[in-house]
This record gives sequence, C-alpha cells and structure tokens, in this order.
Amino acid sequence: MTTSRPAATLAGGARGVEVYTRVTLYLFVLLEPFLFLYVVAALSSRDAVPSVPQALVLVALVAVHTGCCLVTVHRGFDGPLLRGNRPGGVVAALVASAVVLVVVAFVLLPGYAGGGLREDPRSALIAVCGAATVGALAVAVPLGRLALLGLVVPLVVAAARLVSGEPAAVVPLTLGTYVFVVFWAGTLRMSMWIVEVVRALDEAREVAARLAVAEERLRISRDMHDVVGRALSAVAVKAELAAALARRGDPRGADQMDDVRTLAQDSLREVRGVVAGYRAADLVTELDGARSVLHAAGTAVRVVGDVPDLAARQVEALAWVVREAVTNIVRHSAATECRIDLEPGEREMVLRVSNDGARTGVDGVAGLGGGSGLAGLRERLAAVGGTLDVAADGDRFVVTARLPAPAGVAA
Repeated sequence: MTTSRPAATLAGGARGVEVYTRVTLYLFVLLEPFLFLYVVAALSSRDAVPSVPQALVLVALVAVHTGCCLVTVHRGFDGPLLRGNRPGGVVAALVASAVVLVVVAFVLLPGYAGGGLREDPRSALIAVCGAATVGALAVAVPLGRLALLGLVVPLVVAAARLVSGEPAAVVPLTLGTYVFVVFWAGTLRMSMWIVEVVRALDEAREVAARLAVAEERLRISRDMHDVVGRALSAVAVKAELAAALARRGDPRGADQMDDVRTLAQDSLREVRGVVAGYRAADLVTELDGARSVLHAAGTAVRVVGDVPDLAARQVEALAWVVREAVTNIVRHSAATECRIDLEPGEREMVLRVSNDGARTGVDGVAGLGGGSGLAGLRERLAAVGGTLDVAADGDRFVVTARLPAPAGVAA
C-alpha cells in the first residue's frame, strides 16, 4: 500500500522557490572570479604576467566588483533598483566599480589580435566584468532594456581592440561577447521572472482567500437579513395580536404566544443553519408561513397556482422571494389583501406577489428603490438565471420573479 504526501501550499512553495532562486543566483554571481581565470590563462600564454602590485590591484578590484554584484542581486530581490529614471546607490556603486575595473584593464593589461578572448586578456576582462554587471542588474531590469544595455559591453571590447591598433577579428569577437553577455543576463532574468510569477500567484491566492471571506460574509449578512427580518416581523405581529386578545380575555391569546415561541425556535434553528451554511428555504413551507403571518397581520391571502417542478436551487430562490416579499408587506405596508401567483410557462416560471396598502413617501412607494433585501433576492435569482422586477401602481406593490423553465414544466 502506498501513501501520497500532501502537496505543499502555494505560500510554502513561493518561499521555497524564492530561497532556491536566491541561492542559485548568488552562486551564479560568484562564478565571476573563476571566469577571470581566462585572463590569467591569456597572460600566461603571452608571458605578460603583471607585477605583484599590479596583480593585487586587479584582485582587489575584482573582489570589490563581485561584492557589488552580490549586493545588487540581493537588493533586487526585495525592491526596485531604479527610482524613476535615477539609479539607486547600489547601482551607482556597481557601475562605478565596473568602470574602474575596465579603466585599469586598459592601463595594466595588453591586448592581442588574431584570436578570441583566450588570446586577449584585456577583452576577456572587459567581457566578464560587463556580463557580470548586466547580469546583476537583470534581477530588476526588464529583458528589453537588458538587451540594449548589453550592447555597451561588446562595443567597449571592439573599442579596446581598435584603440590598441589591433582591428583583426573585431566583428566575431564583438558578436561572441554580446552572445555571452545576453546569455549571462538572460539566465538571471529568467530565474527572477520565475520568482515574480510565483509571487504573483501567491498574491492572487491571498486575494482569492480574502474575496472568499468577503463573499461568505455577504452571504451570511444577506441570509441573516432575510431570516431574522421575517422572524422578527412575524413575532411582532403575533405578539401584538396576542396582547390584544389577552386584554379582551380571549383564550386564543395563549395560542398566539405558542406560535411566537414556535417562530422563535424555528428562527433560531435557521440562524444556526445560516452560520453553518446548510440551510435551504422550502417554497411550500414559505407559502404556509406567509399565510400564517399575513392572516395574523389581518391581511387576506390568496395563493394561485401550484409549486413548480423546478431544480432545487430555483425552488429555493422562489422561496426566498416569498419570504422577503411577505416580510416587506408586514413591515412596510398596511395591506388588507395579498395575492401570490405561480404561473408556469413554456419558457419561464413567474412568481408574482402583489399587495395593496403600500405606504408612500417623498420618493413615492416605499421600497420601490430596493433595499438590501431586494438586492439579495436579485443576487439569488441571478445565480440561477432569473430576474426580479418591482413595480407600483397607486397603493399596490408588485414583486415579480422570473426563472427559465425547463422542458415539461408547462404540462
């Protein structure tokens, strides 16, 4: 029996990739001193070994330049190397050390014609120094700019040949130097690009997590509004009715208080379901609840049509429409009658809730502009391909929900 190890999370993978790439690039930069052995080999082949002081100067400058390359790569991982069009202090130090090294190479090292970098110590030093410099900048400079910046190195090599009066093999030496520089800088740039992609994926994962949390909060707030709003409206109406009956000594007041207790218990269960994410509204239950609540509020109710044979999510969306519409009738109207129509059709299923007694305000019928409840209904219906319309005609208020009907609903 074999067991599989769980895959690493993206965050852990991002950190691992960055650490691995950092170490790899640091080691790549440290190749620079070893590549200067080409210079030593070229000098040895020509019996032109510099004196001890000259050699110490060259070694010191190579160490300083390599250190500047390491610091530049390190800083490039954590932030931009350029502030607008102005180079930072690290970049200035890197360029200055490279320029000093090239100038010293012109002064202390001879140049030879008739061969490549192995026969020309001056050109070899300039090529290695230039490639390391451009490569160090590659961690924070786009590849297009690197390609243009890399042209400086072969041009300096060609100028060194021409100044020394040795124009032989300038063109192939220049092309070879440019390929070497582009390879060096391109390797570092591609490695850094991988790090940037992984960082972007990690950030996208964090954004997706935050969006998921925000969406869940929106769902809970929407559901709590629907559940608690309806429940409190029903409790208020039934409690008022029970108080009126109790004042008259009518024993039915106790029955109404039993209904209040049942409503409170059902609402508590639904609130727990909202938090757990397992609650689903039922259209038949909501229609029965609408009759009970509206009758208690003194509103005559008429339900026309049968519960449609739709998908579970569509039926649940219609149930929420009934719940929110009835809650609004109790809270925002003085309705004496309400009608709920279920109209199946060949292309769409229509649920219409209409009532009279809509209260008017400065802007017309209250609720016509929509609120958080109606906005939540629109979101629910849109998730199953439906729409929600509200309209007012005098003191009448109509809520209409439309859903696409699957084949066979009309029958």
